[in-house]
Amino acid sequence: MKRAAVVIATILFFAVLLPVQVMAQPEVSAEAALLMDMENGQILYQKNKNKRMYPASTTKILTALIAIKKGNLGDMVTVSREACLADGSSVGLQEGELVSLENLLYALMLSSANDAAVAVAEHIGGSVEGFARLMNEEARAMGAVHSNFTNPHGLHDPNHFTTAADLALIAREAMKNSVFRKYAGTYAYQFKRNLPRPVKGIPQEDFVNLNRLLWPGSAFEYKGATGIKTGYTDEARRCLVSSAKRDGRELLSVVMKTENSGVYKDSMALLDYGFNQFRPVVLVEQGAQAGRAKVKKGMEEEVGAVAAGMFYYNLPLDGNTAVEKKVTIDADVEAPVKKGQKVGVMSFVLGGRNIGGVELVADRDVDRKPFFRWWHGAVIIGVLYLYARSRARARRRYYMYRRRRYY
Repeated sequence: MKRAAVVIATILFFAVLLPVQVMAQPEVSAEAALLMDMENGQILYQKNKNKRMYPASTTKILTALIAIKKGNLGDMVTVSREACLADGSSVGLQEGELVSLENLLYALMLSSANDAAVAVAEHIGGSVEGFARLMNEEARAMGAVHSNFTNPHGLHDPNHFTTAADLALIAREAMKNSVFRKYAGTYAYQFKRNLPRPVKGIPQEDFVNLNRLLWPGSAFEYKGATGIKTGYTDEARRCLVSSAKRDGRELLSVVMKTENSGVYKDSMALLDYGFNQFRPVVLVEQGAQAGRAKVKKGMEEEVGAVAAGMFYYNLPLDGNTAVEKKVTIDADVEAPVKKGQKVGVMSFVLGGRNIGGVELVADRDVDRKPFFRWWHGAVIIGVLYLYARSRARARRRYYMYRRRRYY
């Protein structure tokens, strides 16, 4: 039976017995919202997570990530007329102005510059349309399959949309990139510009992040804030993707379509909820023994099955929690086996729902039994000897028969 499995351990409860209470849910005014553990992707809160929404300038998270991955930050980008004509927020780029890709990305992420977004898109994708194709390819590769992007800045287009769940996937992937993370968490930045034509007043060379969670001393300053991007259009209203890290835990919040300061109040309420109402519990450590797998045709009959990685889950502080662990060992493991080779799976169930798991891998190599062993040679020699003797006897009988016949 192919991929047949033998369950060697079925139930183990990690129980935390606390007074049974209903956990207070955060009050969120946004039309769609989501709170995610940045490390393991666990969703701690959701409101209309799969509802189609307009992302506004949170679109620029994906724009910046693609530019970082596919571009050279030191490249000098020549700003086009089309970039200068971009509607909405801008930093006053001029046609023919030379700006490094890195500086354009700072203008994009901190000042939410639409002119910088178009300049980046044209440099990386050849055109806005070409870059939009890259955006959709990248989003789908991340699993954000309920989104469609038509531009790099998020200005309103009925065909430019996403969901809170998709936007969280994109933001989480972006924050894995150290360069993007640096831009997203920068409060202020400055670079010198060489303008082709003089302007009235002082050209913008100082850039401050529009995300007030990062502002020191702000009414909305959030302890441990690490990023990432604001957004606004008349149709999308206020949007904010934010993140914060405390005591080694990093959470990601998505708030879409709310009003004015509500975008910060919602985001702070979600982050507080995650940090204060949940605790991460390690359910298995990397390398922990989980059982033994039988090995067919191996020099050894069994090999140890160990957890390929650590697995943790955020459990609510209030209420009774019990996680069931199931260990399944493959029944068709055949030598040779290499250390680290998958030999089973450990899964976890909470309230009847699978919450994840880890692969189980072999803890050492197991060689295949050789076809010939030392005693095989003796057997073969013995067989050959007996065969030779039987042939010799047959020949002697034949010659004796011929003698009697002719004499």
